[in-house]
Amino acid sequence: PEPEPEPEAEAEDLPRPRVLVVHGASATGRLVRETLEDFSIADVDTCPDAVYGFELALQRDYQLFLFALHLPLIDGPLLYELICKAQKLAGNGIQAPGVIFVREPSDPPPAEDLNRDARVKGFLMKPLKIERLLQVVKHALPRRKKKRNTLFE
Repeated sequence: PEPEPEPEAEAEDLPRPRVLVVHGASATGRLVRETLEDFSIADVDTCPDAVYGFELALQRDYQLFLFALHLPLIDGPLLYELICKAQKLAGNGIQAPGVIFVREPSDPPPAEDLNRDARVKGFLMKPLKIERLLQVVKHALPRRKKKRNTLFE
């Protein structure tokens, strides 16, 4: 008799990806965290400032970054570049993941080189829409399976 094939790993069985959200508005960070944790299998870390975000990015392995385009001390693109350079210099083989930037309605359009950067996975305009957030992250994060109602089964 042939051995039965092993079942493919379900999204819930895979290691949980981590997302780092750096945004000055705690309400925005909370909305992103709750949305991604409810609709994907990701664990989400949020912080309001670039310095703490930089420290977290170097301490943990993330699958996706989501940064405000403009932060109080340094802009999101500069934070991302600093993280990329620091991880490269660390020599541990970890590369910075893709990044999504959150824009305010009053922000000027992003620079053309930022639009062409392959590491930039998208831009979100505030006010954030859950559907748009999920659309932008869908290629980076596995979706959570819909829970079945077991009451009548």
